[in-house]
Amino acid sequence: MSKTFVPIEEDHRTLAAQVQQRIRNAILKQTLVPGERIDQNKLAEELKVSMAPIREALKGLEAEGLVMIQPRRGAFVVEVSITDMDELYFTRQLIEGEAIYHSVPHLTAPDFEELQGMITAMRHATANDDIETYIALNRQFHLRIYSALNNQHLLQVIRSLWERSELYRYRYMFVTREHERIHQEHQGILDACRLRDSALAKARAQQHITGTQRAMDHLLQGDTPTRSESNEPDRR
Repeated sequence: MSKTFVPIEEDHRTLAAQVQQRIRNAILKQTLVPGERIDQNKLAEELKVSMAPIREALKGLEAEGLVMIQPRRGAFVVEVSITDMDELYFTRQLIEGEAIYHSVPHLTAPDFEELQGMITAMRHATANDDIETYIALNRQFHLRIYSALNNQHLLQVIRSLWERSELYRYRYMFVTREHERIHQEHQGILDACRLRDSALAKARAQQHITGTQRAMDHLLQGDTPTRSESNEPDRR
């Protein structure tokens, strides 16, 4: 593993949380590639921290599904696969479809205004090629809708699925660059919410998820999907 990390600086977060974020970013950007063994001693040396926060950070990343810790062998970046991705996105489709269906009646006019602002901010981010900001706003947009239910157990499950799917989402945004399609889908989801049409919002949210799934399928197979293919409804 080449020198990738700079020492940790003062921050309001715990040391382990900062280390976890650094490693997470390296994994998502594929500075640490799938299947790679993470050299914990070298990591501690580069970050100028002890082994304790390194171990704690890796356990946190294992819980997120980004790292696999093997006894007596060490920590490895998880491998990506079509099967894993398909199962993950199928689970998201089911859970998030129901989540938005039940969230729609609880959304308010200020919620709609806030969500519209997020779409505008996402457009600015992709126009400036700021993919990291876009991804953070994208997550915020969807979770903001689901939070209208005020069900912390549901949000915890969805956050866990999103954390696991970040590995695929980063790759998708950096490679496919289907920004306009995604913005239009977000607008369609919000428009359905404004209409108080729970069924339409659910259908559009699920199509949004399966569109990304299909594009990722093609990407992992070494093929780039056409726009018409990625917009087709999932028939599997």
